[in-house]
Amino acid sequence: MINFRDFFWFLIFAITANADPKFDGVLRNASDGTMEAYMIPPFASNHASFIEPLPNGDLVMAWFSGTSEGESNVAIVFSQLKNNSDQWTKAQVVSQRKGYSNQNPVLFHDNKTDVLYLFHSQQEAKKASAGIQSEDSAEIWVLSAKNVTNSTAIQFSPPRVMFKHKGSFDRNRVVVSLRNTWLYPMYYAGGSSKDQTSNLKECVDHDVFSSWLDHPFTASNYLVQPSVVRPKKGNPRLIVFFRDRRAQNVYRAESPDDGKTWTRPSKTTLPNNNSGIEASVLSSGNLAIVYNPTTKDRNPLSVSLSDDQGESRDHVEIHKKSGVHKIFKWRGI
Repeated sequence: MINFRDFFWFLIFAITANADPKFDGVLRNASDGTMEAYMIPPFASNHASFIEPLPNGDLVMAWFSGTSEGESNVAIVFSQLKNNSDQWTKAQVVSQRKGYSNQNPVLFHDNKTDVLYLFHSQQEAKKASAGIQSEDSAEIWVLSAKNVTNSTAIQFSPPRVMFKHKGSFDRNRVVVSLRNTWLYPMYYAGGSSKDQTSNLKECVDHDVFSSWLDHPFTASNYLVQPSVVRPKKGNPRLIVFFRDRRAQNVYRAESPDDGKTWTRPSKTTLPNNNSGIEASVLSSGNLAIVYNPTTKDRNPLSVSLSDDQGESRDHVEIHKKSGVHKIFKWRGI
């Protein structure tokens, strides 16, 4: 039985259909029981945001902002919400390169070293006139900040390339394995939709510039942006959910051995419109998935709960919001 009292909404929107929102970064209660903040947009287009909680109760957020996705000088920007505050800091540019488009930031805090990592993709700017797909040139870059829980203002190192394999993208949360290694979900977006596949990278020694182990997801053609969760703490079983390039369904697979091997993905009953999804395990043990309940538009945005990790056909839709352009992050408490 799903216990709705175990679920708490925390939403931050970039653009919605509400009239005259206050773009000031202030967190406010909404009429539907959620909380929302309209961030001050650094540039005209804002997309693909990511929130990471810090041990001291602070929240940090990154997204990409620029003229338009794929255009030159699209930057990764960063903001922070201090514990017990309702005011997000003004977003600062932390990674930008002329002639390139930075996208898909992923934040990860290493609790043992108090280092905050910011991974993101970087691709050549659009070259439509030359018939070149800019995604084919994408690499993954990383920057980091030390002693973040005691810092009054987080300062990142200069960005450096981490994965040079062309067509590399990230999007979803890093998972710490039971071996105390870092499991980094990513995907390859170069070429046709059929050629696009997903992979799980494993950082064994916590040095992001050393060699990584590869654990490819089985038969993941068309399936990208893997969202990996651990249903039970201390258990090696992992579950992954995929975005479907064919715009049909959310797909699901399992690992019995902490990410080393994976079952063949199977479709769930949840529709997918070839847009991003996010899965999370709540304190109750229920699984929550954020997605668009359609195969066409990116509206509305919904959250569904499952009490069997998405295995059955039964999902309870607990929240739906129309007019939402993009969700920044949500979490269960």
